[in-house]
Amino acid sequence: MAKMTTALVSRFVSPQVRQKPLVSLIVPTLNEERNLPQLFASIPDMVDEVVLVDGRSTDRTVALAKELRPDIVVVHQKGKGKGNALRQGFEAASGEIIVMIDADGSTNPAEIPNFVGALLAGADFAKGSRFMQGGGTSDMEPHRYLGNQFFVWTVRLLFGGKYTDLCYGYNAFWTWTLPLLNLNGDGFEIETMMNVRALQAGLRVAEVPSFENRRFMGLSNLNAFRDGFRVLGTIFKEWLNNPGLRAVKKHENSVAQETFEEAFHALLEDTNEFVKMSHQLPNDRLKHLAAKLLVRFDALMSTEMNCAVCHELQTRYAEHYRDIYANYLLSYIQKDKGGAAPLPQPVFQTAPLSR
Repeated sequence: MAKMTTALVSRFVSPQVRQKPLVSLIVPTLNEERNLPQLFASIPDMVDEVVLVDGRSTDRTVALAKELRPDIVVVHQKGKGKGNALRQGFEAASGEIIVMIDADGSTNPAEIPNFVGALLAGADFAKGSRFMQGGGTSDMEPHRYLGNQFFVWTVRLLFGGKYTDLCYGYNAFWTWTLPLLNLNGDGFEIETMMNVRALQAGLRVAEVPSFENRRFMGLSNLNAFRDGFRVLGTIFKEWLNNPGLRAVKKHENSVAQETFEEAFHALLEDTNEFVKMSHQLPNDRLKHLAAKLLVRFDALMSTEMNCAVCHELQTRYAEHYRDIYANYLLSYIQKDKGGAAPLPQPVFQTAPLSR
């Protein structure tokens, strides 16, 4: 596409990675020795790297993990809390895609292909949902369900989006999104922080149906009321104290819009050149050039841009502008300059088409 550089496009289109991107699985642990055999047996072959972040377990969690998977990457947690462990795991991961699950068996590793598939299909961030069609849970008390739904609707009200679940620890994302998320949470609220910041940063988020199982063995480290208040505090802190991420989204939308406008401007300029040559070239050559311009037009209107304004422009021009543009080109092939309606000007400044 004329004048649209690869560097700019790569910021707003799904990364052009090799056919099979490396997948890193992050597993935070704290005394999960009894759960690891069943958990590790369910990890699919598509996972290239397992990063276990251990929070100073007093059982054989680390030793057993090395026995079960000799190539495992073990990170000894320096701080405390699930969020702190996950952040250390993200830093240690070498894959282009990162998947995070719980070690207690509540998140099923067999679902990983569904999350990775959502990313390969164009999403930047894939989050699990227990409350959309195909999802479910066998490990949620009524008060936890009501609390989660309250948090979901609070986030919808404050940040927009259409999330159906919020406090669930099954997520997958492209590694390049980490600087945009800029995570700094230490506890269970990290899951809420990730989901909210994905919205604020303008990432393309896909919800993936997921079934939450009861933990295999042992007791959960989650305290519903304590951690619930931390989640609520995180939501309001993001709303009140984090205008920086909204600024990032605004800046990136601005750059994306400039990229789209630049490409459209280049297309119009080349169309003007086509018009100038229409009297000098034979019809077969004109048909060839017109076909190439139309292909460029369709490609520009179908390219995924991380920008709401761009999407609106693409939809508008694809629906209402394409036939006019095609007829405009056809009129010059037929040497009938009065046969096509004048092209409406884009909503941004650009050189007018010659007539």
